[in-house]
Amino acid sequence: MSASRWSQSPRLILGSLTTLNALNYLDRYVSAATLPLILADLAISDAQGGLLQSLFIVAYSLACGPAGWLGDAGKRLRLVASGVFVWSIATVASGLAPTYGWLLLARAVIGIGEASYAVVTPSLLSDCYPAERRARMLGIFYAAIPIGSALGYIVGGVIGEAHGWRAAFFVAGAPGAVLAFLLLLLTEPARGSQDSVHGAATPLGLAPSLRALMSRRSYAVNTAAQIIYTFSMGGLATWMPTYFVRERGIPLTSAAATFGLLLVVAGFAGTLLGGRLSSAVARRHPSADFIVSGWSLAMSIVFTLFAVLAPQPAVFWPAIFVTLLLLFVNIGPTNAAMANVLPAELRARGFAVTTLLMHLLGDAASPWLIGVASDQIGLRVPILVAGCLLAAAGAVLLAGRATLETDLEAARTTVATPTRSAR
Repeated sequence: MSASRWSQSPRLILGSLTTLNALNYLDRYVSAATLPLILADLAISDAQGGLLQSLFIVAYSLACGPAGWLGDAGKRLRLVASGVFVWSIATVASGLAPTYGWLLLARAVIGIGEASYAVVTPSLLSDCYPAERRARMLGIFYAAIPIGSALGYIVGGVIGEAHGWRAAFFVAGAPGAVLAFLLLLLTEPARGSQDSVHGAATPLGLAPSLRALMSRRSYAVNTAAQIIYTFSMGGLATWMPTYFVRERGIPLTSAAATFGLLLVVAGFAGTLLGGRLSSAVARRHPSADFIVSGWSLAMSIVFTLFAVLAPQPAVFWPAIFVTLLLLFVNIGPTNAAMANVLPAELRARGFAVTTLLMHLLGDAASPWLIGVASDQIGLRVPILVAGCLLAAAGAVLLAGRATLETDLEAARTTVATPTRSAR
C-alpha cells in the first residue's frame, strides 16, 4: 500500500481516533479515581472536590461551540491534533499544580482541549463510512470510552495509592502529547463523501445553523435524552470510587481496580452490542437507534437499585456490571441516529451544540451537586437519585422514536451543502 493510500485508510483513521478516545477518557477520569487522595492532600470539602469535575465540564461545554464551527469550516484533523496536545499537556500540569486553584485551572484547560477533539471526530468518521455502517463503526469508536475510563480508574487508584495522586496525572498525560503528532500524518476524508444525496445549502451562521438543527425533531429528542443521561453518568463517574471507599469500606486500590475492570468489560461489550443490535433491529424498525437505546436505559433502573442498596459484594458488583452493560448499549446508536439525520456539512455543528448542552446542563452540575448533597446527607441518596434518572433518558428516546423515522426519511431525499457567505 502506498503512503498516500495508507494515510487515507478508513480503518487507520478509525483506529487512530479510537485509541485517542481511550486516552481522552483516561485523562478525564484519573481525577475521579484519585479524588479521595486529592481531598485529603489539599484539605478541601466534597463540594470543592466535585467542582474540579464540574469546572472541567463547563470549560469543555463552552469550547464545544467554537470547535464545532471550526470543524465545519476548516481542516478537522489539524483541530483534533491541537486539542489532543492541549489536553495532554494540561493533564501533566495538573500533577504539578501547587494549590487547589491551580488544579482547577488545569482541569479547565483539559476541558478546552477535549472539546476540540470530541465534537469533530463523529463528523470525520461519518465521512469514512456510509450511513448503514455508521452505528457499528461509531460503536467501535465509542467502545474506547469504557476502556479509557477504566484505565483512568485503574491508573488513578494503583499509581495514586503507591506514588501519590500527582504521579497518576503524569502517567495519564504523557502518551497523548506524543500521539497528537501522528494525526498530522493522516489524510482527511472529503466532507460528505459517503452521502449519496445533496440538496439546499445551509449557511454557517449561528441562527441558520440552529434553525436547521431544530427542524429535525429527532435531533432535539436525542439531545434532551443525552442531557439527562450525561447529568446522571457524570455524577456517578466522579463519585463512585469515593462511594465504595466510604459506604462499603473498600480500599481505594481495590475499589478503583474492580470498578475499572467491570467498566472496561461491560462498557466494551455494551458499546459493541449496541451497534450490532441497532443494525439488526433496523431491518424491521427504522427507529431502531432510539428503540435499542431507550429500552436499555429504561431497564437499567432495576439493576441500579441493587447496585446502590445491596450491602453484599456478591450482589452489588454483578448488579453494577449489568447496569454498565445496559448504559453503554446506547452510545453507538444515539450518535449514529444524530449523524444519519444531519447533512455532512452540519454534523460538526450539530454534535457541538448537543455536546455543549448535554454537558453544560448535565455533568457540569451533577458532580458539584452530589458533593454539596454529600456534605449534608452523605453519598448514598444522591448516588441513588442520579442512577434512577437514567431510566428517564430512556423514556424520552422511546417517546420520540416516531420523530427519528420522519427525519431519516427526509434525510434520504435531501442532504445539505454548505455556504460560507452567512456568518
